[in-house]
Amino acid sequence: MLLFRDRLMILSVMALGLSWFPSHALAFTITAPVEKSILTSGQEVAVTVDLGTEIGVRRVQYFWYRHGAEPVTVQQASPSLVTTASTTPPFGGKLTVPIEVVGAMRLLAVGEVARGRLGSWEEFDEILVQVEPSAELTSIEFEAEKPWRLDTIGRILEAPVVGQFADGVIRRIGGGTAGSTYHSSNDQVVTIYPDGLLRVVGNGKATITVANRGKQGTLDVVVKSDADPNRLPTAHAGSDLTVKAGTTVVLNGLRSADPDGDPLQYEWAQIRGNKVPLLDPNTAKPTFVAPKVSAKRLLKFKLRVTDMKGPDTVKGGDSLPSFVNVWVEP
Repeated sequence: MLLFRDRLMILSVMALGLSWFPSHALAFTITAPVEKSILTSGQEVAVTVDLGTEIGVRRVQYFWYRHGAEPVTVQQASPSLVTTASTTPPFGGKLTVPIEVVGAMRLLAVGEVARGRLGSWEEFDEILVQVEPSAELTSIEFEAEKPWRLDTIGRILEAPVVGQFADGVIRRIGGGTAGSTYHSSNDQVVTIYPDGLLRVVGNGKATITVANRGKQGTLDVVVKSDADPNRLPTAHAGSDLTVKAGTTVVLNGLRSADPDGDPLQYEWAQIRGNKVPLLDPNTAKPTFVAPKVSAKRLLKFKLRVTDMKGPDTVKGGDSLPSFVNVWVEP
C-alpha cells in the first residue's frame, strides 16, 4: 500500500506534466551508438533507438552522411538499414560503417510515424561519430592533373586528396576531421585552410603539401589568369535561431557583402538534420517550414556567395562558407 507521502509525490509529478523525468526519455532518440563514438571503417555496429512517447512508428531508416554533406529526402536516399517492429531488436539491428570513409560522419535515424486521420510525419535524431581506417595508410595522392592548372583568381576549391590504404581501399582524407594537415609553399598564389579548402590568390606557381598518419603527398599548382584584380566577398548566414515546429523559418544572408560593391550570387545548403524543403536557396532569404519534432533538434545550414559582374556573368570570387544553426523545439 502506498503511503500518503508517496501518493503526494506521484500527484505532484503528474501535475508537473512529467517534468521529473528526463526529456530525452520522452523523445525519439538514437541510443546506440552514442555521440562521439570512435568507429572503424567497415565495422558492423549495433544501432538502437528509443521511441520515447511516440506511437504509430511504422519503420525506422538509418543513413550515413559525411560531415558537411547535404542530406537528401528520405524518398530519394538509399538507407543503410531499414527496420520495423519485427526486427531484432525492434527498430534496430546491425549497421555497417562505410568502408571507404575516414573522419567525422553523421548517423541519421528517421522514423516514419502514421496516426490515421492525424496524418503522417517523420521523426529524426542524429549523432556525430568519428571513423578511423581499418588499415594502415601507405600513400597519399591528389585526384587532379599534374600540375593542377587554375585560371580563376578568387575561386575556392576543395583539395582533392585521397589515401591508398594497405587493405586496397582508396579513401578520401581531405578535411581536418580525417587527420590531414596542409601547407602551401606560396600563399600569394594559393592559400589552403585547415579544412582542406584552397583559395586561388594570384598568378604564379606553388606546391601544396598534405600530411596524414606519417605520410605526405604533394601537388604542383600553376595559376594563370588575365582577369582584373578582384577583392573577395564575405558570406554571413545570420544569427542562430530557435523556432517552434510548424513555423515558417526565414534564413537571412543580407549581411553578406562584396568590398567592390558587386552583386552577389547566393548558395544555401543544409548540412545537419533531416532534409527540409528549402525554398529559394539561391536568394538572400530562403525559407522552410520547421519540421515536427518530439525534442529539441538541430538543423544547420551553410551559405556561400560569389561575386558577379552582372546579372548573368560570374566574376568568380567565392566566399568562405558561413554557418547558421536553427534549433527546432516541439
